[in-house]
Amino acid sequence: MTFRTYLLAVCLLLSFSSTGFAATVSAVKGQKVLINLDGDTAEVGDEFYLINPETQKRTAVIRIKQVKPGKALGDILRGKAVRGSSLQAKAPSSMSADATPSESGSTSNSNSAGYLRVLTDSWGITGGYLMSTMDADITYRNSFDVIQKTSASMSGSGFGVSGFYDYVLNSSLVGRGSAGIEQFNVAGSADSAGCQNSTNCDAKINYLSLYGILKWYPLQDRYRVWVGGGMGYLLALSKSSTALNESQISTNQVFTVGGGVDVQMNRKNYVPVSIEYNMFPASDTVKASMISIKAGWAWNL
Repeated sequence: MTFRTYLLAVCLLLSFSSTGFAATVSAVKGQKVLINLDGDTAEVGDEFYLINPETQKRTAVIRIKQVKPGKALGDILRGKAVRGSSLQAKAPSSMSADATPSESGSTSNSNSAGYLRVLTDSWGITGGYLMSTMDADITYRNSFDVIQKTSASMSGSGFGVSGFYDYVLNSSLVGRGSAGIEQFNVAGSADSAGCQNSTNCDAKINYLSLYGILKWYPLQDRYRVWVGGGMGYLLALSKSSTALNESQISTNQVFTVGGGVDVQMNRKNYVPVSIEYNMFPASDTVKASMISIKAGWAWNL
């Protein structure tokens, strides 16, 4: 092999070993860069080297935070960015968690490979298994028209379905709004026949539920763990009860705390799993709570 042939082979090898892009940095502000994609494509979470246009050396590493038609916004992870710098794809590594070993041959902007390393707005649907409890003090008239009091402890289960939207507030906080249909089904026994002349008591309510929750993500990997809390508003769509009267079943506000994990399937989709505890504000006669276990499917935007 002649020296010229060897030099040509080395040049070809180098040209295929790193991926270059026509995209350039159009503006730098603090630790953020505005990128003109110029026909190239990028995904949220992709990492790139910035190449100085004068020295042709790597000067910084950035991560794509937001993508719009023809433009992208990135965070500077390390180094210094200058206007006019070109982008070079950063090879996947165990630190960037861009791809698993079996995906190491995939390109970094493939939708089917790897997973997002930053939080993005998303939406999804969930189904839930609901476990409810209620303690009620019941006032009734016996067969002699004398006012009596009794109590009943009730429990039961139901199902729910809902849709949600997650809005990213910063790098670790997400606000979730959701709406759905939930069943509150409980049944139990009273000490005396205070539930419409029976000791068998129940409450069956179908709610239109609206929730607002603030979620904090302490772990952001393929399994993104969160904890949070918020409030919900429940509007009774249908109701029947032998333990409660009509005035006790209408609308309710609940306080909710919970946690969960988002299992990332790829860059576009994840499986949201959560467990949440809803506490109804206690009255003089009724105390109620509900635990919901939810799972579903979600799409990153």
